[in-house]
Amino acid sequence: MSLSKRLYEADYVGEITCKHPLLEKGERFTIDFGRQKNEQGTWEIVSIDGAPLYLCKKVLKNGSLSESDSLNNCRKFHESVIYRAFD
Repeated sequence: MSLSKRLYEADYVGEITCKHPLLEKGERFTIDFGRQKNEQGTWEIVSIDGAPLYLCKKVLKNGSLSESDSLNNCRKFHESVIYRAFD
């Protein structure tokens, strides 16, 4: 049996959690890179429970958050993608 299988069975490999999220709720960022058009636009962080994956909702043109939970308007972004959008 390989070492990775033994470590997995011994509960050394578990769910990766973040004790101290780096980003806060309500922070807005704009994605203007990438090939997927439905990811481009302004997003706002609405949940930090699953950090380093942050649940985000799309910001509409009038400045309010989208109410829809479809994939076009509600996504989880990794903090590295968000920091890339800040630059």
